[in-house]
Amino acid sequence: MPEYVVKSDLLGKSFPGPKRGEENVVFENVNFRLERGEFVTCIGHSGCGKSTILNIIAGLEKPSSGCVLVDGKTIDGPGRDRAVVFQNHSLLPWLSAQRNVDFAVKARWPDWDSDTVRAHSRKYLSLASLSDGLDRKPHALSGGMRQRVGIARAFALETEVLLMDEPFGALDALTRGSIQDELIKIWSETRKTVFMITHDVDEAILLSDRIFLMTNGPRANIAEAVVVDIPRPRNRGDIIHHPGYYDIRNHIIDFLVQRSKELSGNVRSIPLSEVQIEQGLVYPPDVNPLKTDACRSSVRMRA
Repeated sequence: MPEYVVKSDLLGKSFPGPKRGEENVVFENVNFRLERGEFVTCIGHSGCGKSTILNIIAGLEKPSSGCVLVDGKTIDGPGRDRAVVFQNHSLLPWLSAQRNVDFAVKARWPDWDSDTVRAHSRKYLSLASLSDGLDRKPHALSGGMRQRVGIARAFALETEVLLMDEPFGALDALTRGSIQDELIKIWSETRKTVFMITHDVDEAILLSDRIFLMTNGPRANIAEAVVVDIPRPRNRGDIIHHPGYYDIRNHIIDFLVQRSKELSGNVRSIPLSEVQIEQGLVYPPDVNPLKTDACRSSVRMRA
């Protein structure tokens, strides 16, 4: 049986509407599971609540209904078992790259001496290919280097769960590709549980074990979980030649262009037969099937 680190149960978020007594329901009845060491991305149109779900897992927002558990404990605020990488690098501008990571590591392990903190920070900065320029402050670093420092800092905290909210959204295509490679390298070394928001379909396929597809808001939901069973290690140059790559890509594009709107506000659970599961035809977001040798888009349709 898989070991689930993160579980959501009937998660919902709403805000007061323009009229008294009305509610604007962003998403509702969201159920999913994240297995330990799994890399999951979430894709959907703006306004469906992707970042809000991430913020709830981080403990930065409260759900309106339902709950999220990490290692069996209900989230009631930020914790040391979770780290977040935002679109903005969020580095302290008065500290060097090295000291930004040192600062976070020291806060995580206050009893460590300076040499231990520095050695620990250097380990993760090295994994992010950051050996030069560590004495420079953020304003003297390129956008890509700043984001790599933020990623190294997050991994250095050695949390159970790493949350990433479109961390490469502000970068150019070449820099984005380079940092994707660095992220794959660090994740391969650490095997942390990662939940990442992205709008980039190719990025999701490159990085993910599973991809959650969200319907449009209001009343959004995770409709399908696409299993990416393209063998690892993956790299951007080779993955596009895999025979199943474009099947998965086309399925996701079709969902985003057509079905995400059709299913919006009308997502309900459909019982699955054992035959369907055995054939690997469809899977819900709260089930992580065994990977197969064949690469197929294994999803559960909710309609």
